[in-house]
Formats: sequence, structure tokens, C-alpha cells
Amino acid sequence: MDFLLLVLLLLLCTRLAGELFRRAGHAPLIGEVLAGILLGPAVLAVVDPSPLSPTGAVLAILVPFGILFLVLSAGMEIGAEGLRQVLREGTVLVAATEFVFPFGLGYALGQAMGMDFVGSLFLGTAMAVTALPVSVRILMDLNLLGTKLGRAIVAVAAVNDVTAFALLGIVVGLQASAGGPVPITDIVLDTAKVLGFVAVIYAVGWILKQRPKAEGSRRYFASLVAAMKSPEAAFAIVLLIAVAMGVGAEYLGLHFAIGIFYAGVFLTRETVGEGHFVLVQNAFRGISLGFLAPIFFAFVGLNVVLSVSNWSVVFMVVLVAFVGKVVGGLIGGSLAGMRGHTLAALSVGLNARGMMELLLAQVGLAAGIINVDLYSAIVIMTIVTTLSTPPIMKYLLKGVKID
Repeated sequence: MDFLLLVLLLLLCTRLAGELFRRAGHAPLIGEVLAGILLGPAVLAVVDPSPLSPTGAVLAILVPFGILFLVLSAGMEIGAEGLRQVLREGTVLVAATEFVFPFGLGYALGQAMGMDFVGSLFLGTAMAVTALPVSVRILMDLNLLGTKLGRAIVAVAAVNDVTAFALLGIVVGLQASAGGPVPITDIVLDTAKVLGFVAVIYAVGWILKQRPKAEGSRRYFASLVAAMKSPEAAFAIVLLIAVAMGVGAEYLGLHFAIGIFYAGVFLTRETVGEGHFVLVQNAFRGISLGFLAPIFFAFVGLNVVLSVSNWSVVFMVVLVAFVGKVVGGLIGGSLAGMRGHTLAALSVGLNARGMMELLLAQVGLAAGIINVDLYSAIVIMTIVTTLSTPPIMKYLLKGVKID
């Protein structure tokens, strides 16, 4: 299929489906994913998402850009002060329980299914993931991204994804050792990479916040942006920094979305400059929600696999995924002082898996850690959690005022 024809087809179907769902009072994300399922191998087989196919090769280029603009917009909206605020509000407790509890249930499920130690570790890691890009889009659709609840969900998702991808590197290393000695060197290296990434985050934040000692002066970075003669310079510079952080995250074994999110957090009104910040943020949001994000969510739907030989495995994986995230969120949110509908919405909002889960499943299948049946179960779980999260959150928060 021709490149432009593919883009036209995906945009037409996702925009129509998204608009229909918005008019029906639901999140457009649901319509976009369903449009992907309809066009993909599961139903009409019009678009093949396999990276070996021509259409899959095109999607492999477009989808990362959808993640980039979506996550960068969220980081800029939350900002460094918003991130500090959620840390003061006890988000660390939520992040810990939201990872440990579903991880433990996933590991136990792997053991109950007769998987070996490495396979059980992988399943536990898969259960603990919260997809940062999906969480961001859900919160945007529900107008919750700038709220206390939205900030908490995004911050926890970012922390969990860092932990999950670091642990994935260890699991793949254990699998590669094939029963030999534990690769201590690889484990230490993976841990050092995560710590190095944290150091890079703080270093970039410190650099962007520097300003002359004169009272009321602008930060050096804001002055640099203002000095540029080209009207599009601010957009280009912000994008350059974000991509550099994404490259750094991937180099350290993490998903590029994590680096881009933290870049956005430090690219605030103070560091970029008020006028330039508004223009850049609006541009990123328009490109994301109007063009690339619908293609990204269609891609999630395109990957649906229905050729399952053991539906009991699918049922158990979906059940454990729900119980792990919801109960983990309830425990962590309660410890952080959340109550009532907000607490329930927090636990449900962290259940969406999306692209991060698909990536983990593909790595696990390619490394021989999981078989095709479990891969299909994880993919179906990804779709179920992604599609169910927006309506459940909307129901839980109906008539509730969110700070």
C-alpha cells in the first residue's frame, strides 16, 4: 500500500471513529483502537502491522513520532513543579505498590502455569507495566492531565516504566545465560544505566534552570530561545532537546518515551519563556492529537491477535492484570492519603498497558521466554485494559470535582 494512501486510510478511519465515540460521550482513544482492530489482521486484514511488510515498515516510522509528541506534550503540561508536587503528595508509595503487587501476582501466575524462574520474572514484569503514552492520552481525553489525579497517574507510570524496562534487560540477560551462571556483570550494568539516566535527568534540569544572578533576569535557555531570529526556532530547539533525551534513554536500555517525558518536564514556561512555551505546547498538542496519536492508537489495535488455542490462559492473564493494578493502586493510594472516587480512579487509571506492553511481549517472544499462546494472551490483555480504562474512570468520576 502506498505511503500516503496508508496515512489517508488510517487518519480517515481513526478520526471518524474517534469523533463518533466523543459524540457518544466516550474517549476518542477507544474508537481509534477499534478502527485499528477493524483494519488489521483480526478482522478485514487491510493493513498488515508486521515490520516485515511494507505497511508495517511505514508504521514503524510513524508510531514512534506519535509517542514522542504525545509524551512531550504531557511532560510540558505537568512541568517540574507539578512533578515535585506529586512527590510531596506521596506518589512514591503509589509507584512502589503499583509495581510490587502486580509483579508478585504475575510471578505467582507464571509459577502456577509451570513456567521457569525467568519466564515467571518476565510475566511479573509484564503485569507491572503502566503504559505512559496511553495514560497521557486517556487523561487528555478526560481533561484530567493537569489535575492532582492526572499528575499522580503520569508520574507513577513514568517511574514504573523505568523500573520495568530495567528489569526486562535483566530478564533477557538471564534467558541468554541459558541456565549458566547468573550474569552479575549484566545486572550491575543495567542497574548502573538506570542510575545514570536519573543523573542525566537531574543534570539537564539543572542546566535548563540556570540564570544570571541579577534579580528578575531570564534563564539562560529562555534568553537563547528569544535570541533566535527564526519564528520556528523555539519549536526546533525544544524538539532537539527532547529527542536527545529520548536517544539517551534508549542508549541506557530504557524506552525513549521515558527520556522525552522528563525532557518535557524541565521545558517549562520559565526555562523556555512564556510566549514561546505557549506556541510550542500548542504546536505539539495539535500535531499529536490531530495527526500522529490516532495513528499510534490504531497501531495498538492493528496488533490484536485472535488466534488463541488456550482461552483459559487469556482469562487468567487478564484477571491477574486487573487485580494486580487495581489492588496495588488502592493500597498505594490509601497510603498516600487518597480516598473515595479519586482513589478508585487512580487504581483504574494505572491499569492501561498499551504500546509498552506490546513491546515487552514482542521482546519476550523473540527471546524465547514466552510462547505464542502467552504472547497472544498478553496482547489481548493489553487491548482489554486499554479500552476499559477510559469508560471506567469516567463512570467513577461522574459528578466528582477533581482538584
